[in-house]
Amino acid sequence: MYMPYLRGKQFELIALRDLADLLSRNELIFPIVEPVNPTTVTLEKTIDVMRKHDAMFGLVVNPEVGNIKGEAEIEKLFKLIEKNADVVKPAVIINNKSSLETIKWVFSKLNTKTTTLILTGLPNNVEDFSGLLNQQKINKALVDEKNIGKRLLRQIRSNGYDLILLADHFNMQKRNVDYTNAEDEFFGDDHLFYDEEGYAGFSDYLTIGKEYSDTGFLPYAVTIHLTYFNDKEDLRIRHFVSDDVEDPSDIAGKFGQALSKLVDFVEERQVKTRACKEFQRLNEEMSYPGLGSIKKLSLMHHIELIHDFLKSKR
Repeated sequence: MYMPYLRGKQFELIALRDLADLLSRNELIFPIVEPVNPTTVTLEKTIDVMRKHDAMFGLVVNPEVGNIKGEAEIEKLFKLIEKNADVVKPAVIINNKSSLETIKWVFSKLNTKTTTLILTGLPNNVEDFSGLLNQQKINKALVDEKNIGKRLLRQIRSNGYDLILLADHFNMQKRNVDYTNAEDEFFGDDHLFYDEEGYAGFSDYLTIGKEYSDTGFLPYAVTIHLTYFNDKEDLRIRHFVSDDVEDPSDIAGKFGQALSKLVDFVEERQVKTRACKEFQRLNEEMSYPGLGSIKKLSLMHHIELIHDFLKSKR
């Protein structure tokens, strides 16, 4: 199983909507969404579309990034899950910043609902957290091996949850132009070895990365990120960077430069995801959809690429 970890930005939620038919009754892909906006209109629209296609996703009820702050705004998420239990399943983050009392409150509000854990750091009082988790109805646990420690990992393993290996494979650069220093990189091979390492699945932060930012600016370079499999079935990522990088003008023209390189690449490798077909259409029509839509297509491609890989191995 692959559990892509997305944030609740508009373009990320639209990516899920555009893939809803692919996610229908799908046992291979189960997305996790960490909401970032207290306004739930886009999230509710996504739920409606997912319901029409009989698709589900997990929703983090105690988000760490974004603008959802305080119990009142978190209460909205509980109500959203309660109202849409057929589509939305709760997920809870625990890490080194977690308060035991807060997590106790979160679980009390979930009222024994089956929950997905997201373990991204080691809490100070591991024993108390372990005791709390033993009392909860948990079916899956996304674990960041590098940051939770062996003691907690062993405890989680002994609880019998389905463990999902969570890792950030995206090599974030400070500036888009910096991707020219490594235009083609190794992305990951968890999809090849997760089961051998005792995991029921794997998860990543796609082509966005774990680092969260809600600030926007006009870039000096336009870069499109695209994952692909090499001949050894390693997952790699290619960064297609515009030729013009000197100033923040003519974003549409820079997109066209990067897009032309991407289209040459996908046509040579005969990549046929729906996102790549849309990139080809944009190239033919010389159309610029906006930076958010570019990121959306990159995410959609990544999810469909891994879906098709897992399906081929069944």
